[in-house]
Amino acid sequence: MSQIPLTAAAAAVAFLPLGGALPPADPVPDPVAYAPYSTDPGWGRPMDDHGGPLYGDLSVFDTITEHGEAQAEDVPYCDQPATLSTVLRDDFGESPRHQTQMPQGRSVSLWASEEMGTWTAVYTRADGISCVISSGIGWQGGTDPIALLREEGLLPQA
Repeated sequence: MSQIPLTAAAAAVAFLPLGGALPPADPVPDPVAYAPYSTDPGWGRPMDDHGGPLYGDLSVFDTITEHGEAQAEDVPYCDQPATLSTVLRDDFGESPRHQTQMPQGRSVSLWASEEMGTWTAVYTRADGISCVISSGIGWQGGTDPIALLREEGLLPQA
C-alpha cells in the first residue's frame, strides 16, 4: 500500500478552505443572443426575407463568391461538397437523410444525427458548391425529414 508523502498531503490540505466547504461557484453569465439567432426581426436565415415558392430564394447563396477558409465569418458557410460532407460526418456524426433535386443541377439535402440530435439543411448550387442554409437540434430517429424541411420553411406546406 503506497502512502502520500507528508509534504504532498500537507500541501493539499493547505489549499482546502476553512470548514471544509467549497467556495461558491462563479455565477452563471447571462446568455447573450448570437446575432443570427436573435429574436430581432432584422436577423434570420439569408433567404427568409426574399420570398419565393420553394426553399425561399436560394439565389442569395449563389452570390457568395468565396468558400471554405477564404470566407468571412459573417457569410453563410459554403465549401466543396466533399469538404462539407466530411465536416458534417466527422464533427456532427450526421449522414444524408433526404435529397431533393432542383432545376439546373441544384439540390437541397437534409443531413442528421441520432447520436448528436443535430440536423443540417444543405443547398448545392449549379456550380457544385454546397452551402449550409439551416441547422438545428432535436433530431430523433424516426423524424420525418420532409416534415422538418416544411416546418423550417424550406419546403412548401402540403
